[in-house]
Order: sequence, then C-alpha cells, then structure tokens
Amino acid sequence: MAASLAALAVCVLAVGIASGVVVSLMLVSAGLVSEFIVSISQVTSVRFAGAIIGGCTLLVLSLAVWGEREAPTHAIASIGARRADESEYPALFAVVDGVCRQADAPRPTIYLVPSDSPLSFTTGFTPQTARLVVSEQLLDCLDADELEAVVAHEISHVKNRDVSVMTAAALPIGAAHRVVTLLSGPTPGVEHGQVSRADLPDLFLTLGLGLVLPVWLCAHFLAASLSRAREFAADRGAVAITGHPTALATALQTIDDELPDRPESDIRTPELSAFAIVEPDRTGANGLFSGVRKRLRRPFETHPRIETRLERLRAMARSQERSD
Repeated sequence: MAASLAALAVCVLAVGIASGVVVSLMLVSAGLVSEFIVSISQVTSVRFAGAIIGGCTLLVLSLAVWGEREAPTHAIASIGARRADESEYPALFAVVDGVCRQADAPRPTIYLVPSDSPLSFTTGFTPQTARLVVSEQLLDCLDADELEAVVAHEISHVKNRDVSVMTAAALPIGAAHRVVTLLSGPTPGVEHGQVSRADLPDLFLTLGLGLVLPVWLCAHFLAASLSRAREFAADRGAVAITGHPTALATALQTIDDELPDRPESDIRTPELSAFAIVEPDRTGANGLFSGVRKRLRRPFETHPRIETRLERLRAMARSQERSD
C-alpha cells in the first residue's frame, strides 16, 4: 500500500507539472511573460522557465486542493440528503453510538437520503468532521445486526481517514471526471440545486492529463487498486468492531441484490460510487458488449468484486467458529 501511495504521489506530481506547462504556455501566449527573457542568456531563460512552470504547478495543485474543501457538503447536497433527527430515528442513532463507542471514534453527523436505493457512505476529511449518509431503503432492507455491520464498515473508513487519502490520491482523476461529466450533459445533483464543482483548476488538470495520458492510465489503475485495498481494510475493521462477519456478508449481499433493481443516477457518478459501501454497476447489465465492458473496467473498479468480499468474510466466520 505504501508503494501504491508513493507511485500515486509521483503521478499527481507529473500531472501537476503538465498542468503547470499548460498554464505557462497560456501566460506566454497571452503576452504576460515579458519578451526580454528571450534576449538574456539561455541558462537564465531555462531557470526562469523552470520557475514559471514550478510556480504554475504549485498554483494549480493548491487551488485544486483548496477546491476540495466543499466536496463533503456538495456530495451530501447533490443527492438531496438531510440531517437526521435523533427523535425520528432513535434506533439508527443508537446503532451509530454503539459502534462509535466500540471503535473509540467520535459520532459522525448523520444524514438520511430519501432514496429507494440501499446506500451508505461517509464523507469528511477528519473523524471530527465526518458525516455518515444512509438511505431510507438501507434502513428498510437490513436487520439490526446487518445495519450495525454496515455502520461499522463506514466508521472504519472514518478511523482510517480514507476519504482524505483517496481524495488526495485521485486528485487529477476526480478533476477530469468532473470536467467530463459537466461536458457530457446535465450535471447529477442539479435537481437538488447543486451545480457541478468543476472549475478552472479542474480544467487545467484535465488538460495536463491529456499531455501525459500514460500517467493518467497508471494513476487510474493505482487509485482503483488502493481503493479496493481500503475497502478490504474497512471490512476487516467492521468485523473487529462488531465480531460478526456473517452480518456484514449478508448485508453486502442484500445491498448488491437490491442495487440493480433500483437505479439511481446520482449515486452512479464516480465521486459518490467510489465511497459507497457497494459500487453500483455503471456498465449496464444488458447489451451486446456489456460483458466485455465489465472485464475492461475490472482493473479500474474502486471496490473489490462482491464475491471476493463475501468469501473473505465467510472465511473469517469459519475461523471464528474453529476458535470457539
């Protein structure tokens, strides 16, 4: 995992530098860089060019990171979630409180989504600012033990600071997704008054990715691989908290079975599906080439295959039985 993070850091830096080159060329073409540089020594010109590119790289990356500060709020608002009232959902709050005590974690702010898709995810960059989002359908389709297991999975993400890690690791990829989504049609979440978060730094990072396309592919692959590893870690964390691997396994199976029958366009966007407990299928279940698309997407999926997760959880359950 450390090697993947290091490689991703190199990829982000490479994309940042490419974006800095784009911005520098725009400044030169706009006449904002004085022409006297051309007339001085070549060494000085190279140094100056390096300083310009370096400064532009730092500016683009800094603005992109700064732009992420509103990402948690935007993600929640884009699906119409509302802050849950403890008097209205006392059982949910009791489960969350119990899991947080067991995990020694602060209770996240809880939000409810009026959706008929079984959805849960966490957002927020620190345990103190974490927000847990669950859908009404999730509460309806899971029993108490399964809900506790799902909440424990999400709290494990909070404890591991996975939102911060994955946001930083996939910074250019997320920027490109926002730009492409904006150009592809209606922005998901606009029905809830949330326009796209795509901005100028996102555009520059996307152009930078275009200049280093192999780096984009490498970064996409590494980010997906890291995300899958974090999901396995959250599954293990949930079992460590609750001691019930079977409950998490049945919850995952129920959610996976329900999702195809209840399509929800907003949660199928890369920004949200990457943080959902089960990744919705965005390839489409039908169609002549659906199987090929799924195989091609597999290395870039943010979640492990559900069968693999279930087998690991069942192995944990068998191990528990042998030790009892």
